[in-house]
Amino acid sequence: MKNKTPFIDRLISFLLFLGLTFGLIFIYFAQERHYNTLVYGNLLLGTERYLRILCVMLVFLVSVLAIFRSKSRYTLNVYAAYVVLLGYITLNYVLYGADIFDTTKLMDTKGIGPWICMGLIFVSQNDGIFKNIKIFLFITVFVIFALSVYNFIDYGVGAYRGEAIAKYLVYAVNMVWIAPYVFLILKNKVKFAKFRFLVLLPGVFLALITQTRSFLLIYFLVLLFDFFHTKKKTLYILFGSILAFGFMALLLSSEALSSSYKLLGKRGLEDSRTSQLVQFTDQINIIELVVGKGPDATWSFSGFAYQHLDNQWMLLLWWGGLIPFLMYFYLTAFIPVKMFLKTDDYETKVESFILILWTLACGGMAIFSTMSVEFYFFVICLIQGRLLHKYSLIK
Repeated sequence: MKNKTPFIDRLISFLLFLGLTFGLIFIYFAQERHYNTLVYGNLLLGTERYLRILCVMLVFLVSVLAIFRSKSRYTLNVYAAYVVLLGYITLNYVLYGADIFDTTKLMDTKGIGPWICMGLIFVSQNDGIFKNIKIFLFITVFVIFALSVYNFIDYGVGAYRGEAIAKYLVYAVNMVWIAPYVFLILKNKVKFAKFRFLVLLPGVFLALITQTRSFLLIYFLVLLFDFFHTKKKTLYILFGSILAFGFMALLLSSEALSSSYKLLGKRGLEDSRTSQLVQFTDQINIIELVVGKGPDATWSFSGFAYQHLDNQWMLLLWWGGLIPFLMYFYLTAFIPVKMFLKTDDYETKVESFILILWTLACGGMAIFSTMSVEFYFFVICLIQGRLLHKYSLIK
């Protein structure tokens, strides 16, 4: 007789997938809101905000349940690093006088919300739940692609990059953190291996439309990783060349896609970050980097008071302080690199690789990615949790 799944695990699973489903549906509304914000200056959400609220509340609940349910499944250093990270940020938030009843600020990148949601790392130790997570992410890729195609038919790509960013950015950001993972883990699935490039192409399509160099670089690195973990490299090159040729033919034959390609070429190697970092570093001091300047901190960017930064590691260090920076770096960069170098298990390498890409992205390689209450961050946390669980097993 099979062992019955404990009630708490079934409850966590139900709440998790309900929350993720609400989050996936909300991606459509988030994209439309992004468009309305950039085009019309309208920041307001309609009744769809309840989807967002339900999603975040469910993720909060799952995170809290998982933290207490799974603490024995992770090493003390992993568990302690997360508790110290969350505790310090909460203390920082309260001591600097931030309004804990201001939900917008609470859920901001510099709020407590994203770090509570990070508790999702403790969900992925459950084999059954994580198996269903992978299936859910596979479905997610095609849902986002279908929404993108609808936009493409209805709107096109726009005459310049700003229009493309307005209409596709939310889809592109979510896709760049989901499609590569799904693409890579399908490698050893016999039934799907031959068709897994269909998972990656929508992401490349969106990166091209939005003319986002960093996303194209991520997809290129994913293909390099995949190539080096392929036995039949000659066949891979041949098949890849045919696929690339077909994609380029589609690109050049479509007036809309061709214009995106030309605009991307004009951007070339243009440096859009150094000036910002130089201005930022000129205004900070060592004490601020140790204790953190708090969630309401601002700095002067070209004469304007600015709260954020394209480098998420520097931003966390600046507003949160050294302790949160070190704890998150340990969980997100140090352990993944260590696991990547020492493991022979393919899926573990994939999980490590995705976290390494995330680390680089937060360092400025992909400016639209950050620790948040967005759907893609939930996915990163779930992948990270699986890796941290495997790390705990071998300790």
